[in-house]
Formats: sequence, C-alpha cells, structure tokens
Amino acid sequence: MNAISREEFNARIETIETRMDARLDAVSAKIDGFLSVQAGRDKTQAERENTQVEREKTQTERDKRYDLIAQEMHELARGAQEAARQGATVKANVWAATAVQLLGIVAIVVGSYYANQANMYVAIQSTLTAIQAGKEFSVPTPFMLPLPTPPQ
Repeated sequence: MNAISREEFNARIETIETRMDARLDAVSAKIDGFLSVQAGRDKTQAERENTQVEREKTQTERDKRYDLIAQEMHELARGAQEAARQGATVKANVWAATAVQLLGIVAIVVGSYYANQANMYVAIQSTLTAIQAGKEFSVPTPFMLPLPTPPQ
C-alpha cells in the first residue's frame, strides 16, 4: 500500500471541507429562498383575507341600512294607514289620501335614491375588483427560440 503523507492528508481534508461548506451554503441559500417565497405567499394570503373581511363588513353595514330603511317604510305605511282610518269625513279622507300620495312619492324618491346608491356601490366595487384582478395577472411572454447562427 501507498502511505500518504500528513500534508497530503490535510490537503484532502481541506478540499473535502471546502466542498462541504459550498454544499451547506447552497442548501442554506435554497432554504432562505424558499422561506422568502413562503413569507410573500403568507403576506398575500393575509392581504386577501383582510380584504375579504373588509368587504364583508361593508356588506353587513349596507344590509343594516337597508333593514332600517325597510323598517322606516313599514312605520310610515302603518302611520298612513292609521291616519286614513281616523279620517271620518270626506274632507279628512281627501286630505288623508293626499298625504298618503305625498308619502308614497317621498317613499319612491327615497327608495330610488338608495337603490341608485346601492347600484353605484356595486359598480364601484366591481370596477375596483376588476382593477385589482388585472394587477394580479400579467401577460406571459412568448417563448423565443434562439436564432441559428451560420457556421463560419
């Protein structure tokens, strides 16, 4: 057998250590890259969840407003019915009918205002959603084949 000298042995060990250090650095870099990508995904997911929560809060508030409007309309209708019942004379009935018609017109105007406002909210929300969706997607670049070079 061939005995190796101490210097050769140390040189081989140092070479092996250098290669192992390079491998460890490569693995560490891959792990760091993975962790940064994962952190980006987590951040994006958290932003999406926050956006969804905000959207749900907005819709809940809108639904509460609609419920309040509906309750007010029912109270107005009940009040109009009570006023109509109390009108005993022809003159009172005429005035009650006029008041009911005016309340009906007011109800129609208020209802159309809130219906238009809701449609505007939906249109704005749809537009913002489309813009945000457009920001998340990008047009893929077509695959380009390398141009052949003529032999020289």
